[in-house]
Amino acid sequence: MKTKLFVLASILIAVNLVSAQEIKTVKIGTYSLSDFTLTSGEGAMTSGLDTRLDFSNEKETQISLLVNNDRATINIGKKFGNWQILGSIGSFKNVPWGGIMLLYQAGSFDAIAWNGAGFSKNETMTAPGYNPNFFISYEGVGVTFWRNNHIGGSLMYFAADPMNWFVAYKRDFHISLKSKIFAEVTYNHDLNIPMFVIGYSMKLK
Repeated sequence: MKTKLFVLASILIAVNLVSAQEIKTVKIGTYSLSDFTLTSGEGAMTSGLDTRLDFSNEKETQISLLVNNDRATINIGKKFGNWQILGSIGSFKNVPWGGIMLLYQAGSFDAIAWNGAGFSKNETMTAPGYNPNFFISYEGVGVTFWRNNHIGGSLMYFAADPMNWFVAYKRDFHISLKSKIFAEVTYNHDLNIPMFVIGYSMKLK
């Protein structure tokens, strides 16, 4: 854990030494980098050292890249009022998968539904193949209160594992108008343990 914290702190220092204006030059076609998030720890949908890059354009379409040592995911979608619909493709431990993500946010309330199928030789998703298998179903809701606090609950079915549920509390600590450090604690019902995540986020738009 100490090693992860050191790596995270080192990256945060490096990021803060680079101005937001310089980071904005990172582009994918017409899409400019709009958000950067780095997390370390274990959560309902995070593990190890996770990196997320969000790109957007003037038409409110978005590309999100999520990467860690076990998985890589690309989400591509568009906002429709309070809704956002994204298609997901990715790889989990070398097993390819695809699915749909629905996001909803209105005021302090938010919700997510993320479902997908993987292409594996078996239901445990340990060997890639051409046979489509159920991969993930993740549904969650949350609410933000007192500006910097968020509490939420979620249900997850993952591969052949039984249903699991989580309750999480997150606290933001703003460094500046567009950057923050955050900490999150999540209760994992299946393992009956608390899980902890720390992270850094920077908005560029």
